[in-house]
Amino acid sequence: MTCQYRRMVDRLGIHTTFHKLRHYSATELIRAGVDIRTVAGRLGHAEGGTTLTYYAAWVREADQRACRILTRRLPMPVTAPENLPAVDSSRPPCPYHMIANGLREAILDGTLLAGSVLPTVKEIALRHHVCPSTAHRAITLLVREQLVVVSRGRRAIVNDAHPKEGAADRDIAT
Repeated sequence: MTCQYRRMVDRLGIHTTFHKLRHYSATELIRAGVDIRTVAGRLGHAEGGTTLTYYAAWVREADQRACRILTRRLPMPVTAPENLPAVDSSRPPCPYHMIANGLREAILDGTLLAGSVLPTVKEIALRHHVCPSTAHRAITLLVREQLVVVSRGRRAIVNDAHPKEGAADRDIAT
């Protein structure tokens, strides 16, 4: 099947692999609301944990939908309390921003040197008491800023050609 798929996509001029199709289909099924047990069964996994760990990419739309659902279920105060603390706009609103800020500072101040290997996503998640997808989003921010380089199956590495000036002052509220 893999060889037939490779020949077909080559003929069509598409640059992909059968394995990537597997990831895509699992992610799309989860995104469409198919339950994890069904997706796991289609992938040949004995349990849904493996499926969630390896195939369920974080999907922005699903996260936003979950946020809207939770927001609708929160009770609204009758009157706004007057003793609410002022919102500190200089502080990142999301856990992954805070994780990214810590790693960014370590890179820019030289604690993490060019070529240094970052902790695994799992280690970062455990250290900050977040789920692996949150740690992964922090790494993704640093990749976008060209501070780290990642490749599939390998740990993130501090980029030797990262931008040195202004990166710490960059607004990361995306």
